[in-house]
Formats: sequence, structure tokens, C-alpha cells
Amino acid sequence: MEPIISTKGKLAQLRYELPHRAHDAKIYPTKAPNGSTIILYGHATGVGILWRGGRPLKQALPPPKQPAKPTKVNGTSNDVIMIIDSDDEAPPGQSAPQPPEEAEFESEDEELDPDAPYPTIIQHLRLSLNTEVLHIAIPDIPAVSSTRLAESFPAIFGKKIVFVVACADYSIRIVTLPLSPPSAATKDAPLNSASPWGEDIAKIGSHTGHQSIPRGVTITWTSRAEPTFDERADDDMEADPEEDPAATPRRRRSPRKQSRSRSRRRSESEGFDLLIASHSAELGGLLKIWRFPLTETAVTVANPVLAYQTLNLRTPASRVVFNSATYPRRRHSQLLITDTSGIARIYDPFAISSRQRRGSQLSRNMTDPGAYVALFRTAFETLKSDVLTPPVLATRKPIIDAAWAADGHHIVALLADGEWGIWDSDRSGPSPPIDPSSFSVRGFVGNADLNRASIAATSPKTRNSRNTLAPMTPNTRRVKQETLFSGVAATSSTPSRGGISIASLHSPTGDGPEDSVIIWYGSEVYRVPNLAQWWSRTASGGGGGSLHGSGLSRIQGLALYGEAITVIDQFDTTTRDARMAIPRDSLILTDYRLIITASTASKPGLNLMGVFEQERAEEEEIRKTDQALLARGALDLGGMDRLLEDMDGSGSASRTLVLGNSRKVLFASSTN
Repeated sequence: MEPIISTKGKLAQLRYELPHRAHDAKIYPTKAPNGSTIILYGHATGVGILWRGGRPLKQALPPPKQPAKPTKVNGTSNDVIMIIDSDDEAPPGQSAPQPPEEAEFESEDEELDPDAPYPTIIQHLRLSLNTEVLHIAIPDIPAVSSTRLAESFPAIFGKKIVFVVACADYSIRIVTLPLSPPSAATKDAPLNSASPWGEDIAKIGSHTGHQSIPRGVTITWTSRAEPTFDERADDDMEADPEEDPAATPRRRRSPRKQSRSRSRRRSESEGFDLLIASHSAELGGLLKIWRFPLTETAVTVANPVLAYQTLNLRTPASRVVFNSATYPRRRHSQLLITDTSGIARIYDPFAISSRQRRGSQLSRNMTDPGAYVALFRTAFETLKSDVLTPPVLATRKPIIDAAWAADGHHIVALLADGEWGIWDSDRSGPSPPIDPSSFSVRGFVGNADLNRASIAATSPKTRNSRNTLAPMTPNTRRVKQETLFSGVAATSSTPSRGGISIASLHSPTGDGPEDSVIIWYGSEVYRVPNLAQWWSRTASGGGGGSLHGSGLSRIQGLALYGEAITVIDQFDTTTRDARMAIPRDSLILTDYRLIITASTASKPGLNLMGVFEQERAEEEEIRKTDQALLARGALDLGGMDRLLEDMDGSGSASRTLVLGNSRKVLFASSTN
């Protein structure tokens, strides 16, 4: 795939045209063995897999030329006909499938074009599923470090791509594929086997899954020794080591009981399981959770497939996502469930409710497992008309999207009217609110209504005042001009298209992660480079209700060519680029295009600090050479001028140049 590259200002766009309509895209958290970044996107007939950057595939050598066959002469032919009895051989159709040929890579990364120094797509696969893929879910895989060893998460993540898709035929499919891209010969070979590229696909059909099109899917992984329902009835989960027990009041087990329970679980089973949660609108809202064992190379799906848990929702969910924290964090199994009625809940399938704690042992075992552990609400919609509306008809702002932040401690939500904010789920942020179910800090994106912005920015004492005005800035002036003749709507409009992308950079020392947040609302895209810093500055400033707030900036120069944004994801970055405030590259999916945005200040191969250091080293080498020539008395006029300029720039009172063995020339700087 060759991109169409365009540059505007500090933003470069690489546009890839797709032959099918795409619905979802994800950047896989683990890189291929050759260093390539893996991109997944779901389209009308299956899943597309891209390997971007890294060491390119070796070009296959052309087959050697066969020597020309000598001309036959009558009576001199040596051709012999041999008949081989093949009765003992197995039919070709019953032969075992051969594994795909392992690809060979170049020894170094690809050489980038100086005019367009961006990684290229070295391999592209289209995995056909014969159905439309609407949603893709990938697991959160931590990077191997001194604080997180490879043995602490499933071994399959180091060998295979593991993802789950929700399809238009009501099915949920679990797909595993080798991390390494296939060779060109394997890709071009005819598809004569069930898995020509080493893929393994398990299907959860509609007879055991959903009876309508799934509206979303999410996955995570947990320990196989994680307590089952009966064990959950006996005791609670352990609190995280870094959490304050007073902040999350949960009963803890005695040390003797903990040791017995842990040793029993370890003896019964060891390993990891894959947790899958999908939701649909059937029966007024349905959530299903599956649990499958993980081996080193596959996901074990036994027939018949039975749901681990089934949960009936009050209203159809708009977003369901597992906590971004990974095992062994206690919150790793928490599910964030949001809906368009303005309610967000956190459900933990491994938790037990307060009713179960108070009940007897028999009632605990008979009660359905799982419990809601937190609830959050959005504000009510602001009415702009003078007509009085009964309070019973008041509605809350619908939630468009929500995502976990700060390693699962906080939740960032985007509402239908352009308001966005942070829910402090464990009250560990810099400004915990009085009402735990409301936003701790909030802001607005898009052409948000001025009155709505002013209400959010004012204090509670003057919040109901009609004379409150928003500050006249270029942005508010433009909004005021647009609404001068068109008027304002009586209520907020129907939920617009929008979403949130959060990418975390974990510190190697174990400190808190740095979250890069991208919020897109309609056709406008905004970025918060560091959420924690933005929150701290906003809280210390006395209010976070400004139109854009400190640190929230709009990405300028984004060309969508009339197509709507479907999803946005962010590429990985380095600690050095984060310290230099270089924004992450992002992946934008529209209806028929994949767009990769990159900052021109972070072009691969362009190291500003390296350039400065190289220039400094060259100047130092020239200075040493001039000093050596001056000591031998062989310095020319050009070298003398360079030394004089260097002394003049240093600003010292006097400098000494050695001429020959014992001759010295003193230069005194002028003080006038």
C-alpha cells in the first residue's frame, strides 16, 4: 500500500485508500519480531492486517535458470519410464496442513526517504471472514520491564496476535495470528488450506451468543486461579498494594485464610484466561461475558460455548470497556458500562454485593455473582426556551463515549453537547468533587453553546444568574457570530459522532502513567498531551470550565475530504519524545480511508539534539586543529580569524595563544 502524503503546517498526513468500507481500527500494543507496528481494521468482508515499519522482508531470489535440454537424436534417447507403486501413500486431501513459511528480514531497519521519512507498509493481509466486521477488541498488554517480567502475563501474547471481532451475522469471533508478517511467497501462494497464514478462528454463534447485531466488544485477561463464584462467596479480593484501604472499603481476609486459599488455587490450576464481554440491544439491553483458557499458542474454546455471565441492562449500552489496568490489579476485571440516558456504571464480575456479604452462606451461594461497584451521572440538559418544562421530563446529557485513564483510576467521558469531563472513580485525583457521581473537572469541545459554557465556568453562588457572560475570546466571538441569526436550539441536539482515545506511557520506575488524550467531536479533533498535568493546572487555577482549558488544543490542518471520522487511535511513543513535547502519531479511520498523522518535528531520522551535538563536535575538532597548527607556527589567516572570533564570543578578559615553544601572544578584550 502506497500512501498519498500531504503536509500542512506542522502536520503531515499519510492517506491510504481502502477498497472496502471500514468500521473499526486498532493499533496492536505489541510489535512484531522485526519491529513493525501492527494495525488492524475491520471492513465489509473481514479484517485487514498491516505491518508498518521495522525491518523489511527480504526479497525472494529469482529461480535459477534451467539449462537448455539437448536436442534429441533418433536412437539416442535415454528417457526411462519408471512406474512407482503408491498404494501405501495417503491421499493428498488427507495430508497434514503445513505451517506457513517463516519470513526472513533484512538485518537493519528500512532506509527512509529524506523527502518523506515515514515508515512504510511492509506487508498487508486481508483475512476473509465472509461477513462484515463492525467492532474490534484487543487486550492491554504491558511492556516487559524490570518491574514487569514476561512471566507475569500470558505467553501467547509474545507469539500471536490475539483479538476479537463482532460481526454483522450476530457472531463473536476470536482470532489468533502469528505476530511475524508472512513472507511474500506465503502471501502469493494459492489458498489450499484452512489456515494458510497460521490463523486460528473460533466462532461464538447466535445460538449461544446474541440474537441481534452486537453493539460492541471488549477483552482482557485474568489469572485462571482467580476465585470462582463459590470462592468469591467466601472472601473478597485483595486490595491493590498502592491503594488506600480506607478509600475503597472492602473486607480483607485474614493472612492464614489467604495463604490456604492461594495454595489451593495454585494447586488446582495455573495459567491465564481470556475474558470477553459483548453487548447488544436485545431484551432492552444484554451483556454477555465469556471466559476461555489461554495456552502458549492458542485460545481454547470448547463446545458447547456457554456464557460465563449474562447480565440484563436497564437500557441498551452505548459503550462497554474493561478497565485499562492489567492483572494482578484488583480492578482489572471491572467493566465500564455507559448508556445514552447519561448513566455510567462500573460492574465487576468477580465482586460480591453488600447483600451477599450480609447474607448467610447458603444464600451467598444461591445469589448471582457479580456486582455494580460505582455509579456516575451526567448533568441535566440546559433548556434555552422560556417555556416551562415539567421536572419529570428533564433528561440527562447522553454519553457518546467514555474511556479509562490513569491506569484505571479515572474515567474520561464525552457528552452529546460537546462537554467532556473526568469521573474520579476512586477519589484519588487532585480535585475530588463533593458529589462522587459528578465530574471532578470538565471542559467543552466543538461549537459548544456559550450559555452552557458560562454555566459550567461560574461558581455555584452565581451559577443561576442570567447576567453571567463568557469571556470574549476569538473562539467565543466566532460562535456568537454563527448563532446571531440562526438562534439556539431549545435543547441539546441528538448525540453527535465523537469518541475518545487514550494512550498511556508507563514510567520504567513505576510512577504514574502519562496519558495522551485525543477527543474528536464531529469533524474536529482535540488533544491533551498530558492529562495529569492538565488536571493539576486546572484544579490549582480554581476552575476547569473554560472553553478549552489549559493544555487542550485543536489539531489544525486535518483534511478528511468530506468523510466522517469513525475511530481514532494513537501510536506508541518514547520517553524522550514525550519529554520534548512531541505529539504522538495518530491513526484516523474514515469510511474508506486510513489516515496516519505525524508531526513534522518528529520525522524519523531527524534528531535535533543529534544535529546540535554533531555541529558542536565538528566545531571542537576544528578548534583543536587550529590550536595545534598555531603551536607549530603553521596557522593561516583563516585559522587566526576563527580563533579570534571564538575568543570574542567567549567574553573572557584575556586569552593566551601559544606560538611555537615559548612564545606567547596576549590578547586583551576591550572594555569600552
